[in-house]
Amino acid sequence: MKVIVLTNSDILSINTIQSLNESGNLAGVGILKKNKSKLTPALKSLGLKDTSLLELERQSWVEVLKDFINKNEVDYVWVLTFPWIIPTDLLSALPNAFVNFHFGLLPKYKGSDPIFWQLKNREELGGVTIHLMNEKIDEGPFLLKQELRIIPGENYGLHCKRLGEMVPPLIDQLFTKLRIPADELTELDFSEAQYDKPPKIQDLTIRWNEQTAEEIEWLVNATNPKYSGANTSIAGFEMRILEVTPVNMEASVEAEPGQIVHADVVYGLVVACLNKEYLRVTVVQTAEGYLSGIKLFNLGFTAGHKFIS
Repeated sequence: MKVIVLTNSDILSINTIQSLNESGNLAGVGILKKNKSKLTPALKSLGLKDTSLLELERQSWVEVLKDFINKNEVDYVWVLTFPWIIPTDLLSALPNAFVNFHFGLLPKYKGSDPIFWQLKNREELGGVTIHLMNEKIDEGPFLLKQELRIIPGENYGLHCKRLGEMVPPLIDQLFTKLRIPADELTELDFSEAQYDKPPKIQDLTIRWNEQTAEEIEWLVNATNPKYSGANTSIAGFEMRILEVTPVNMEASVEAEPGQIVHADVVYGLVVACLNKEYLRVTVVQTAEGYLSGIKLFNLGFTAGHKFIS
């Protein structure tokens, strides 16, 4: 079987592309031309030739892909985090051959960026759902589903890495499933499924007066690195927090949520949260660069200063 992979994420797709290439099943890889500087080096490192790489542009990608499919006798198009909707006429050009790898456990977390929403919502399980594509987003005849337990404390990037490593062992089983006629495959029940849109700024912002320490930690992990951290500010200084660590204080301190209760050159900044819980701020990103909590202390942020939404 000849497969072309459409992708916009090297970390989620590179292992699958490598496996297909080594088995002789890879016909090519389609990427967004605007992101070629990010993706091409990783693909070239696998030994892929220029003729097997499609640099797709918004206004012409459908016809370019159709032409490549016809010239290279492609059997399947595997879609791994491709941002553009596959139009009906393209799906019809290769019926029951477009396969979507949705990095969430459908029918839950249908829609955009299920990895972010699963981490933000403190789910125990992530995973991948593989299905044939139809005109409805993230719907179509079901092929495979594989769960992956979310490790407490892992961030978006680490979870993506584990997801990417999980897919290649499923390829042989997937090829077997693809031999089953589409009308004999089952359909998932989407009658009560919610469609998740891309996170907005308010979804990426810490609400110190509403979120618990645990909720803040999971939000921070969900935004690192894709969204450059969780938004907050202190003393008019905007920043995105990339990493926090729960802290047990020997004695509780009367402080408002978001207020720094301890600061020094050893621990950096410790911040009060709801319910007399505390987080140590270990890494932040600002317009000036990446800074440690200790660096923030050295810059003058001390006990009494307060983070706000």
